[in-house]
Amino acid sequence: MHKFDNGNNLISNIKKFNHKDIIIFLIPFTIFMYYLYVFNPGILSYDSFNQMHQIATGTYSNWHPFFHTFIEKLCLKLYPSPISVGILQISVFSLIWMVLCKYNRKEDNQKLFFLQVFITLIISLIPINGIFSITLMKDILFSYLLMFLCFLIEVLLDKDFHVGHTFVLVLSLTMAFICQLRPNGTILVFVLLIIFGILFYKKHRDKKLYVIIPALVIIFILLISSLNLVYDVEDNQKDVILDKTVHILSYYELNGYISQDDEKIVHMLISEKDINESFNVYFTDPTYKVSHKKVYKENKLTFIKLAVKYSLKNPMPFIQYILKSSSMVWNVAKDDVDGWIVYRTDIETPRENFYRDHNSEPVAVYDNASAVNLGTLPYNDLNSYVSLFKENPILNSLFNSPALYMYLAFIVLAIMYYITRQYKIFLIYLPNLLSALIVMVSTPIQSYRYLYGNLLVFYLLLIILARYLVKGKIPE
Repeated sequence: MHKFDNGNNLISNIKKFNHKDIIIFLIPFTIFMYYLYVFNPGILSYDSFNQMHQIATGTYSNWHPFFHTFIEKLCLKLYPSPISVGILQISVFSLIWMVLCKYNRKEDNQKLFFLQVFITLIISLIPINGIFSITLMKDILFSYLLMFLCFLIEVLLDKDFHVGHTFVLVLSLTMAFICQLRPNGTILVFVLLIIFGILFYKKHRDKKLYVIIPALVIIFILLISSLNLVYDVEDNQKDVILDKTVHILSYYELNGYISQDDEKIVHMLISEKDINESFNVYFTDPTYKVSHKKVYKENKLTFIKLAVKYSLKNPMPFIQYILKSSSMVWNVAKDDVDGWIVYRTDIETPRENFYRDHNSEPVAVYDNASAVNLGTLPYNDLNSYVSLFKENPILNSLFNSPALYMYLAFIVLAIMYYITRQYKIFLIYLPNLLSALIVMVSTPIQSYRYLYGNLLVFYLLLIILARYLVKGKIPE
């Protein structure tokens, strides 16, 4: 690959900020801050109120990764409003975006700078990015760091894996954070560490980074995990294996693939009536909620073996199940039948639903957050702009569809391969590809936020492609 950065230390070069970096930073920061101002105090979901209520009461559970709850707790200590979390997320995105643009820009190339400004402006004006920047959910920071991890791989390739200790520290911290922000991040990082280990061993045997990086990641993960002990976090995490087992057995039972004898076993876990009334191939929560968790706990292996047995016995139905339950991963057009959850601006309904379901009351000001500007002209105007993109089928697919951006990313990667003639360029996309594949084979997920990384990593690839296409490319 071409080497864009002549210096040996990425970090020292990035420290040399100038007016161009400030402009790149301010474009998304200013536009997203306007979203936060209008949708004050931010976009909060059912899960957001759950986490804020935990912080307000001081009683924590790991239903949502506690590391993210802890980050929100720190923000609320600095300023007791969800606004503080929104400002953090906006700042994180703007800073990461500024860094990756600076790295992929030759400072004396005005044409490349103006192209970066144009791309940055378009990205900032696409509603999903503004809305997600102020949405208080773990998936947003996870997606930002996923994009940053892909960028770090770009740097690794440029440097032919000869990097300094500061870079290694940043890489290790990024992977540890990804592990702690979402459960599937652990699988993603584990696979990457194996691949990195092999590549570092081949390229960098003298510095033993193939051992140092995994060791640092594990140390950082253990340090972050210790927060659960310090804050006495209750183990209340959803059993994803039970979730998946109930769902896939219900699918096989409904479609007549399970024998009569085995049906009796399945109905010990979830009744035939509940399967018929609750099963939704796109969503596991309804079947999970009516399953007999105690029966599963006592006969876990029996049910898991049954799910594996019928998956192996019926490979095509299994593939059909995977494709149906994860259509958002590969299907460009939003299908109204499956009820994909796009981004939203309503925070009144999720707040009411949370306190109704938990039969509790808010115990802090931020715990009772509501849309301050609801019904005002700025709110209605921005909300109409956002709604135009999410409700129009063409605009929705063009600017929001994770699958579309995955396919576009493959096209951009193919162009970059044509320019560089190096297969290793595809490694840049690997973290996001792993994330999408994990989503595809895990619990059916139909919310755009789980695949938001598809959009962000595509934006990164655009910036890299621009660096290759504009004259005055990176010097060797």
